[in-house]
Amino acid sequence: MSWLLSPLRMRVFRKVFIGFLVVLLPLTAINSAVLWISSHAMASQAQASTHSKLQFFMDYLQEELRNVNQMLVALSNDPDLPSAYLYQEGVFDYELVHLSAQIQSKMKIVLYSSDYVSDVFLILPEIREQLSAGEGLRELSDSLSKVLSRHTEQGNQIARYIDDQTITYSTSVTDGSGDNILYVLGTEISQQRIIEAMNRFNENNQYHVFLVDDHTGKIISNGTSVTRDKYMYERMVQSDSTGVISFDHTNYLVQRSTDENFTLISYVSERDVIAPVFNMRNVFLLLVTSLVLFSIIYSRIVYNQIHKPLHRLVQTMREVEIGNMNVSLQIHKEDEFGYVYKQFNKMIDQLRSLIQEVLESKIQTQQAQLKQLQSQINPHFLFNCFYIGYRMAKAGESENVARLCKYLGDYFRFVTQQAPHEVMLRDELKYTVTYLEIQKMRFTDRLSYTLNVDPELELVAVPGLILQPLVENALLHGIERVDRPGHIVIEVRQENGILIIEVEDNGSGMDSTDLMALSGQLDKPTNVSDNCGLWNVHWRLKHRYGQQWGLVLQNRVPEGFSACITLPLVHPSQQEVDQIV
Repeated sequence: MSWLLSPLRMRVFRKVFIGFLVVLLPLTAINSAVLWISSHAMASQAQASTHSKLQFFMDYLQEELRNVNQMLVALSNDPDLPSAYLYQEGVFDYELVHLSAQIQSKMKIVLYSSDYVSDVFLILPEIREQLSAGEGLRELSDSLSKVLSRHTEQGNQIARYIDDQTITYSTSVTDGSGDNILYVLGTEISQQRIIEAMNRFNENNQYHVFLVDDHTGKIISNGTSVTRDKYMYERMVQSDSTGVISFDHTNYLVQRSTDENFTLISYVSERDVIAPVFNMRNVFLLLVTSLVLFSIIYSRIVYNQIHKPLHRLVQTMREVEIGNMNVSLQIHKEDEFGYVYKQFNKMIDQLRSLIQEVLESKIQTQQAQLKQLQSQINPHFLFNCFYIGYRMAKAGESENVARLCKYLGDYFRFVTQQAPHEVMLRDELKYTVTYLEIQKMRFTDRLSYTLNVDPELELVAVPGLILQPLVENALLHGIERVDRPGHIVIEVRQENGILIIEVEDNGSGMDSTDLMALSGQLDKPTNVSDNCGLWNVHWRLKHRYGQQWGLVLQNRVPEGFSACITLPLVHPSQQEVDQIV
């Protein structure tokens, strides 16, 4: 099931699958309602149809029995029957035989008047014989003896008797006193023929029909389900209604029809009646299941063919969005997504080329800016040195001029030599000291300096000409503005992998407003202030190491000014140390 659950979490698959359900659920609900209404309608129609058939059969049976009884009554008044009584002396002659044949022929008329009549008989009690339409004159049978006994004991002229095979209707004729029975005329109704007629009522073998004698409770049926027939009859007697009766966990639709003697009951399994509805429901459920499976398969196809390629494209685009240009989409199919993937890869290649060109252009621009900054530093320092030499020469200090020229030669030899953009810290400190010695010649006894340098940091590589502009700024804007001896401290230390080079002076410092303005000018990408040296150093460091590095300016307490350089500390390898040494 993992192949199904994983795409269920995806939006496209979920939307397609829910879309199918939105269509299927109303159809399922409508069909269920139609099936429910249809089942009830079919049950009601079956009930009505069954009741109509039962009533018709009951009316027909009642009419048949009524006709038989009427013919029986008419036959009982036939003049030949009293004549037969006169021959109950046991005398057998031709006249008795002829009379019996006449009576027998008349009884056959009654016998053939109904399909249900199995025999017509005449009981002659005096001679204990019976005259039957089918068998003629013979000895009285046990069953007819019981019929005769009922007339004798109960004194009824008309009687009805039911045994296991027949329903007997009989009428007796007595003498004037009413105590002596002259003869008994009757008909036997075949229960089997009634059952066969009821079976013809059940054309498709769904219904079960049985007849109940209301007086005796005798059930006339095919005997296949006597217990169930008895239960149905008892429930109907108790409730005196028709409807649904449950037996052995099965619901039955029950109908009945009654007359003065019999109750005709028919019942059928409710499931059999609405079997077409159940078949339709099963077909619909199969169809719904097929549609659900189809929707799952179709949604899965949509997921594989559309969502997965689209999701892969979105994920790759997000990688590009965060700056990862080293991505590409594998093309597996030559379809619409294959074309989109191909154009996307082409676009990424073009972007990489453009970015490379922009980076190269930016590097070239930065290198040009660095060269421009260095060209701005060197002439500025040279101008100041010439001005100092001019003053000393003007004053006739030839020895100092010679020293100045030597210092300048050492200084510019270092600056102009073919060296990389970075120098060792000890070399940067060396020519910075040279610069300070030149400035001491200018300030005579008003300038002193101190170097606090960790010896382990002397071989660290730093950008060239980053320390001299800070010392120059301390001289011009700190020492020159006070009337007392000035002192400059150069301190080099490391803190948490950061190289800190700090230049401090004991000058007058800066006003807080001017300090904020100067710091703001340093952060601008173009120089519009007079502090060209500080701005050059600050932006050289930013270009070289990043925006978080550069100069930090602040006033000292209680007096003086501090310019601090921060840059990442990178120790040289042993091979580099050996080459330097």
